[in-house]
Amino acid sequence: TSPSSSALQWLSPPQTFNKKHPFVYTQCQCIHARSIFPCQDTPAARIRYSALLNVPRELSAVMSARHVDRRSPVSGEGHSHLLPGGFNSLWCSETRVVEEFQMNQPIPPYLFAFAVGELGFREVGPRTRVYSEAVNNVLDAAAKEFAGTEEMIRQGEKLFGDYDWERFDLLVLPPSFPYGGMENPRMVFLTPTVIKGDASGAQVVAHELAHSWTGNLITNMNNEHFWLNEGFTTYAERRIVEAVQGEDRAILNTGIGWKGLNEEMERFKDNLEFTKLKNNQEGVDPDDVYSEVPYEKGFQFLWRIERQIGRPAFDEFIKKYIATFKFKSIDTHTFLEFLKAKVPGIEKEIDLVLWTEGTGIPPDAYEPVSNLYIKIVSLANEFKLGRMPREDEVADWRGQEWELYLENLPKVIEASQVLALDERYRLSESKDYEVKVAFLQLAIMSQCRNFYGEVEKTLKEVGRMKYLRPLYRALVQGKGKEEDKILAKRVFSEARECYHPIARGVVESIFAKHL
Repeated sequence: TSPSSSALQWLSPPQTFNKKHPFVYTQCQCIHARSIFPCQDTPAARIRYSALLNVPRELSAVMSARHVDRRSPVSGEGHSHLLPGGFNSLWCSETRVVEEFQMNQPIPPYLFAFAVGELGFREVGPRTRVYSEAVNNVLDAAAKEFAGTEEMIRQGEKLFGDYDWERFDLLVLPPSFPYGGMENPRMVFLTPTVIKGDASGAQVVAHELAHSWTGNLITNMNNEHFWLNEGFTTYAERRIVEAVQGEDRAILNTGIGWKGLNEEMERFKDNLEFTKLKNNQEGVDPDDVYSEVPYEKGFQFLWRIERQIGRPAFDEFIKKYIATFKFKSIDTHTFLEFLKAKVPGIEKEIDLVLWTEGTGIPPDAYEPVSNLYIKIVSLANEFKLGRMPREDEVADWRGQEWELYLENLPKVIEASQVLALDERYRLSESKDYEVKVAFLQLAIMSQCRNFYGEVEKTLKEVGRMKYLRPLYRALVQGKGKEEDKILAKRVFSEARECYHPIARGVVESIFAKHL
C-alpha cells in the first residue's frame, strides 16, 4: 500500500469529531482492495483472512472480522521482522498495542475493512454495538437512532433464514465517509448523515443488514451483475422496513426510489448500456457508472416476480435461493436458470430477457401506490399551479415525506418560489441531508443565489457522494453558468483533501465531462 492508496482515508485530528486524534478507515468497494494488499480483486474470488493491527495504545481498531485479542506486541510476529528500517523496533514500542482479528468465512475482497481511531461504543442489542469516535453526543444519538436493530435482524431471519455472521455491529464514521453505508460483515460502516433523530436513518441500517444475506452470502460474480447484490438488497430492505416501520414507510422509500430510477434514465440517455441490469463494463471503472439502476430496476424486477407468483411463493423462492448459493459468487444467467427451475413457466409470464438485458424501464414496472404517496405527489403537482402546501397538510411530515415532495417538483422554478418555500418551511436548514440537498439542488437549478453559501457549507462539511454528485453536477451542468462553475471549482479545490479518494475521483469525472 502507499499514502495514496485509493481505499484509505487518513484523517488528521481537525477532520474528526473529537479533534484530538487521527483516524484512518478503508472503503474497498468496488475495486480498491488491491490498493491495500495484493489480491485477486474480484468478487468472484472469496477470501478468508487473519490480521494483526499495530496501533497507538490510546487508539483502538475494528475490522470486518472477529476480534480475537488486544494485547502487547511480540517481536517478530506477523512478519514484522520484514518491516524496513526502524519499523521493527517501533512494532514493540511501549506506546503501541496489537489488535488481533480473524475472518473464518469466505468473503469477496471488497468486504475487507478496518478503521482505527479513539473509539467508544454503546450496546443496543444482544448482537449489536454502535461504535463511533468517543464523543458522547454522537454515540448517544447513534444508539437512539439504531435502537431497533435487533428487531430488524429478527425480521430478516424470518424472511431469509439464519443470520450467519454472529455479530452485527455498526461504526459511525467521520463525515467524509463517501457512502451511506457499507455492508462489511460483522462491522457495518455508516455515514453520520443517517443519524436524523427520527429513526428513519435506520432504513440505511436495514439495507446494510439485508446485505448479510444478499451480497455478503451470495455475491455478484463481477460488477456487470451488480444488481444481484443491490436489487435483492433493496427488495429485502423494504420488506424489513415494512415489517418494522409499517407499509407507509416502505412505500415512501419505494416512491423515492422510483423517482430516482426515472432520473437515472435521463442521466444515461446517451449511454443506454448502463440502464441495463446486466451490462458491459469492459474497460469501465465501476465508480464512474455507479447509479441507482442496479438498486431500483433490480428491485422492480424482483417486485414484478413477487406480484406474478404471490408473496408467499416468492418468500419460499428467496429462502431456497439463499440456501443454494450461500458463500458463492454467481451471475445473472445462474439466477435466471434457478428461477426458471423453481418457478416453471415464469418466462412465459415475464419477459426475463427484456428485464435483464433491455434498456430503460420495462412497461410492467410499477409506480408504488398508497394514500400518503398519492397525497404528496398531488401536492407537488399543485405547486406547479402556484399553491404551496398548508402547514396543517405537512404538520406530521418527516424527512422522507419532504424528500418525496421535493423530488416531484419541477426541476426549475422561479427564484421567488424557492425563497417562499424556504421562508415557510426552512428546508435549507433541515438536519436531514436528504431534504437539505434536494432543496439546494432545486435552488441551484433555479439560479436562486441566496442559498449558494449553504451549498458551499454543505459541500465542505460532508463527503457522502449521494450529496456531492447532484450538487456539483447542478453547478457545472449546462451552457453558460460561468459563476456557478467558478464556485464549483473553488469549493472543490478547498474541500478535496477532506473527501475520500473515491469521492475525489467522482467529482473530478463530473468536472471532466462538463467543464
